[in-house]
Formats: sequence, structure tokens, C-alpha cells
Amino acid sequence: MMARQDVNKKQLAERMGLQAQNINSTVLDNPKFDTLEKVAHALGISLAELVEEEERNTESEQQQRCPYCGHELNIKVE
Repeated sequence: MMARQDVNKKQLAERMGLQAQNINSTVLDNPKFDTLEKVAHALGISLAELVEEEERNTESEQQQRCPYCGHELNIKVE
């Protein structure tokens, strides 16, 4: 969802009032419900949209994204 909103981790952290180095442990690793609400608010979307997008991303493991900016990666293994 961050990529669709063109937001990277640092920008998300700023919008949530967090330090960038804490974004993984606070938001991405194992977020609590209230944290997910804050993420959705920071991205300007509903909590339902956030959860729906995460479910789609989990189902589609073919789609790899950069952990820093969220942009799609094309990985070729030879």
C-alpha cells in the first residue's frame, strides 16, 4: 500500500510521528490493531483498504517489493 501511495518508510514514520529507525519494529514486524489504524490514517486510507491490500500482497508472493521504498522489483534467477 505504501508503494501505491508513493510513500516510503521514512515518510510513513514522519507522518506517524515515529523515528525512521523504529518503523520496522513498531509498524511492519507485528503491528497492533491501533498501530494499523494509525498507518491507515497516515496513508489517507481506511483500515479495511490497508488490510485488503496486505492480504492481496501475502497471496501474491510473485510480486516482490523493495523493503525501503516499496517499489516493485523484477528478480531474475539463473
